[in-house]
Amino acid sequence: MERASGGPSLGRALDALREAMAPQDALLLAMTLTLLRHEADAEGSDEWEYRTRARDAWGAVATGSWWRDPYELQRIIRGGLDAWESRHVRLADLPQLADVRAPQLSPLIEWVTAKADPAALFEECLRHTQTTGKGGQYYTPPDIARLLIDLMEPRSGETVYDPVCGSGGFLLRAHEYVESADRGVGLRLYGQDTSRTALQTAAMNLTVHGAEARLEGPYSTLTDDRFADQTFDVVVANPPFNQSGWDEGRHAPFDHRWVYGMPPPGNANFAWAQHVVSKMSSAGRGALLLPTGAATTAKSAESSIRARMVDADILSCVVELPAGLIPHVRNPVSLWIFSRTKKPHLAWGHADRSGQVLLIDARETAATISRGRRTLSDESRKRIIETYAAWRGEPHGRQYKDETGWCRSVPVAEIAAKEYDVLPSHHPVVHATEPVSADAEEEVVRLTHELLELFATSRRLEDELRELLGQW
Repeated sequence: MERASGGPSLGRALDALREAMAPQDALLLAMTLTLLRHEADAEGSDEWEYRTRARDAWGAVATGSWWRDPYELQRIIRGGLDAWESRHVRLADLPQLADVRAPQLSPLIEWVTAKADPAALFEECLRHTQTTGKGGQYYTPPDIARLLIDLMEPRSGETVYDPVCGSGGFLLRAHEYVESADRGVGLRLYGQDTSRTALQTAAMNLTVHGAEARLEGPYSTLTDDRFADQTFDVVVANPPFNQSGWDEGRHAPFDHRWVYGMPPPGNANFAWAQHVVSKMSSAGRGALLLPTGAATTAKSAESSIRARMVDADILSCVVELPAGLIPHVRNPVSLWIFSRTKKPHLAWGHADRSGQVLLIDARETAATISRGRRTLSDESRKRIIETYAAWRGEPHGRQYKDETGWCRSVPVAEIAAKEYDVLPSHHPVVHATEPVSADAEEEVVRLTHELLELFATSRRLEDELRELLGQW
């Protein structure tokens, strides 16, 4: 765990609070204090009242002027973030501090104070949710967020939407992608989640990194879509896998999103897939993570939806990823990419890939970073992105070709012949010569005899010609 310069580690600071509050509450407090410090630092010479209040509140916290009255600390933090809450979300689940003693909280305050960058502090908090197993349901590792967003290539002025936004990792990466390219007008970011804690985390995460988003919730996107009348240029999602009871007993067979079939109530994988597609604009693209089993399942309702999506030519790419990339998820994972059209256009490239699906087998590309935890290396991520870009015919990119053990462009007709199985490892590049049929063998014998007869005729004609020439 990274140690704040000149101060205690986050782990040690949270351990000091163990007797006073639950670990997840202590971590939420760490995030909240990081946000308060960010708001105080952001004021600079700004003398607007809400900035001054944040600065004064952080000053009181950092100097320990509250220590004789823990109730006062709660009021100070609330007062310092009151204006921020009015513009974002209400921090409704802040832990109670009445029983917290100064020696228990001092290491955490020291940790927040010691480091130069509040954004780096917040990232450390998110990494801690991964290593402790707390809050992992709303944490997408940065390497995965970078992969999805880099594949989507958001551009200045576009809209980006995450229907299960968690800690806001995809939205933040999209913001950073455009900002790093200095592309002028920023993105418009949208997110929804069913978890209040996740929404709070996302709002704080985006703020300390200088991004803004419209966040809705806590509501289930599948049963209460808060962006029902909107579509987006880029849609990305890391939904809960194999989610049962997702429809909450409502059984909505007439929902406009189920174009390819009613998702079974016992598994939401293809509810999420269809939701992503339904939210794509006329030239939009989408990406989501699904358990690898979704690519091969023979269950009637799910396989039927998958078949219809393939036949509709909406699926452009499936990437089979290594296991162990996502915390607390044991299932092997695949990345599905959807495109409203595969014909040449600005957001696609100059290659017409209609009637084809790119399958990438990236199972062997992970690097182990700890027991049970793996990551996707920069080199592997770059190779996936470049392969997809080449397949689309991205300008100035390399020319695409199938690669044994890595990628193959497969015709939709071939996928259909294999019961619409879209798992990349089930469609290897084949270089072997096709066996010759019996009819073909007979044809070869006939043509060989005919050729030998022509050779004989040629020799006879040559001899006759020589005879005639000899008579002159």
